Amino acid sequence: MTLQLKGGRLLCTATGVDQLGDLWVHQGRICRSAPHGVEAQVIDCVGQVVTPALVDLDARLCDPGFTWRESLRTGGDAALRGGFTTVVANPETDPVTDDPSFVREVIARAGLESKVEIRVAAALTKGLKGQELSELGLMAEAGASLFSNADRLVSDSLVLRNALLYARPFGLPVMLRAGDADLESLAVMNEGASSALAGLRGLPAAAEELGIARLIALARYTGTHVHVLGVSTKLALDQLRSALASDVSISGSTTPLHCLLNDAEILASGYDTDTRLMPPLRSEEDRLALLEGLADGTLLGVSSAHAPLSRVDKELEFAFATPGATGLETALSTLLSCMPLEHALRALSAGPAKLLALERSLRDGAPAELLVLDPKATWTVEPSAFASKSANTPLAGRQLRGVLSAVIHKGQRLHFA
Repeated sequence: MTLQLKGGRLLCTATGVDQLGDLWVHQGRICRSAPHGVEAQVIDCVGQVVTPALVDLDARLCDPGFTWRESLRTGGDAALRGGFTTVVANPETDPVTDDPSFVREVIARAGLESKVEIRVAAALTKGLKGQELSELGLMAEAGASLFSNADRLVSDSLVLRNALLYARPFGLPVMLRAGDADLESLAVMNEGASSALAGLRGLPAAAEELGIARLIALARYTGTHVHVLGVSTKLALDQLRSALASDVSISGSTTPLHCLLNDAEILASGYDTDTRLMPPLRSEEDRLALLEGLADGTLLGVSSAHAPLSRVDKELEFAFATPGATGLETALSTLLSCMPLEHALRALSAGPAKLLALERSLRDGAPAELLVLDPKATWTVEPSAFASKSANTPLAGRQLRGVLSAVIHKGQRLHFA
């Protein structure tokens, strides 16, 4: 099918294109001029933005093992609703995705069950326990796109060093969260004025600073590219900025909720357990620093940190609730509600695509992965209407910006679930 996207604002943060005009999609590729002798289906884009589709680096799709929370099908539908046409599935499944047969199985089923492309992050260590290395080479051959230890820390620095050395020949990034297990023990929110008022044990920013310092040192030593997930503090961001200036092979991303909310939200929400995250919501100073880090390029981008959870996981006292929130369906609108359009699109498309060596651009001949978006239109978050099986979000009832009218994947217009 040939499509003509007519009269929209063509905006591409990868190439710098920003102009009004038409765009064609023919044989799965972008055409900047009309294909000769072909009749096209017209999509009216007047007053809307035509831009490359989004890429997510870290989503728990819970399949296999936790399909009451999410599945490859519903996770793909949630991604589509949010404008993502490529999603990397987190290895925290049951069984853990730590074997080449599991990698192949998820990729094969995703191709049959999901409307969007689902890639696989293979577990860096067996069972995500941080003790024994997984068969990284065999999982790379099986089709893994990244290596990750999910949000679990590899506390043994010798194991982590060996893992990074083992991963280097395969050319795939290693995604890790920065933290310190001892300081994180029993902590439930950011340590600061809000935790003191709440009477809850706080997690100091120093835990992330210690963790990222170790990751920077090992990335420098091994030469393996490390991507730090969930950067959430100003001082950790400063460390990352300094490492990038020294040409360390490292990058970082944060999450949409850390860009929009701060730790005062926990008290303001009446201890809503959907505000319990890991890393926790931080101070307003940290939040503003993250926005600056995205604006100046210190942070490569934003990952959804999609963590669907059931009522059993969340309807508990705050300290006992499982951390995490859904993110695929709200990520773009969350960012559009706290930063300029261009920054949001770079954070969710061009940046993550670069880490995966994907092209997300409006270049003539580029793969047709596109969104049609009204960035000024608003909508109210109603978790009961999510395509995801889970409804755990601190954004329920909020009005956010950004409404999609079309998503094009592999040259085909997809229909929302």
